[in-house]
Amino acid sequence: MNIGLGYSCQACSLQAGQEAANLASHLLQQPELILAFCNHHLNPHDVYLGIRAVLGDQVPIIGGSAIGIIGNDFVLTDGPAVVVAALRSDQLRCHYASSKALFKDPKLTGTALGNQLAKVAAPGCLVVLYDSIKHPASKQRPAVLNPSNLLLKGLAESQLTVPTVIGAGLLGDHLFQSCWQFTGFKVSQQQALGLLLAGPLQSHITVLHGCRPVSDTEYTISSIHGQFLYALDNEPAVQVIDQALGNNEWRQSAPVRNFCLGRRLAKPGSEQPHYINRLISGLLPEQDGLILFEDDYQLGDKVLLMYRDPAAALDCARVQIKALLSRIQQSGQTPLFALYINCGGRAEKRLSDEQAETREIQRQLTAAGIPLLGFYSGVEIAPIQGQARGLDWSGVLTIICRAN
Repeated sequence: MNIGLGYSCQACSLQAGQEAANLASHLLQQPELILAFCNHHLNPHDVYLGIRAVLGDQVPIIGGSAIGIIGNDFVLTDGPAVVVAALRSDQLRCHYASSKALFKDPKLTGTALGNQLAKVAAPGCLVVLYDSIKHPASKQRPAVLNPSNLLLKGLAESQLTVPTVIGAGLLGDHLFQSCWQFTGFKVSQQQALGLLLAGPLQSHITVLHGCRPVSDTEYTISSIHGQFLYALDNEPAVQVIDQALGNNEWRQSAPVRNFCLGRRLAKPGSEQPHYINRLISGLLPEQDGLILFEDDYQLGDKVLLMYRDPAAALDCARVQIKALLSRIQQSGQTPLFALYINCGGRAEKRLSDEQAETREIQRQLTAAGIPLLGFYSGVEIAPIQGQARGLDWSGVLTIICRAN
């Protein structure tokens, strides 16, 4: 496989798309697939036209909104930014499908995507991309989100059988405004897309967590409706968090940036427990409940208060990527490229070491000679315990290799 990667910080959206595409095409001509992501500072329609002006109208463009973009030697989160990756391989086979039904029925959308791709009958790695935002946030109301759990449940119930599902809920900014998708040959909203990378390939995945429990205290969800969580242990959830933190200053932040809620999948004391973390988008208008970024927590679930820890994220990246590269080397497989889907909350530079884990990924992959394409998203999708799950406050690194 050959890959050409280019990026641009041009303020003019059309010129930004052209510049990024030119850089990518200098490294790789006549691509079979284009991956492209841009942030809210750029007009996605003009970015799309800029890419088309350089790379033509015969190749599909897949991607869309991102809070920031990542490559081997850049991390861009402030100001206009677009990244373009051009891919070509004699062995890689790319198939994709999209559905417009996300707004009405996420589960049906997942099933429709899976059934369309099942006709291809080609095993591989499936990349799922969808709009995180159903209704954008305003001064009067919080954002309403498209749930990943229903989309993935519908996909699991479809006729498609693939060993690996990764992906992202796309998000263009921290204000939860509308986002866009590149869905092959047009620019769309309120869609879900499945990109199947097939051929003699092997995907190696690691999930990089960025939070740790504040304490071992587990709280039982005693009142919840969708993404609105009202009570923990039969007490108002907002007051429970006040007591746990010893203050109520956290209420002023929307989304809440220093901590989140987490549901532990592994048993306490296990070597590497997985947490299904959920960002707290803010409080309900009367401050009588939490607004979660997803709606998959259920009545009776046990949750922990999770503290955002950049140092833990760095340690996790350092150890797990080294182990991942070692496994690939032992397998004798050849790494082709890496895709890193990172939590949009980690794009902030509020803390000096906030992006340290990303720089560690860059360091190790560059030393190994592996091209890196990454972006910051709203939701990160990865297989955990045999099931594709939507995550918050996590990073999902996938290295695509040529199988033996």
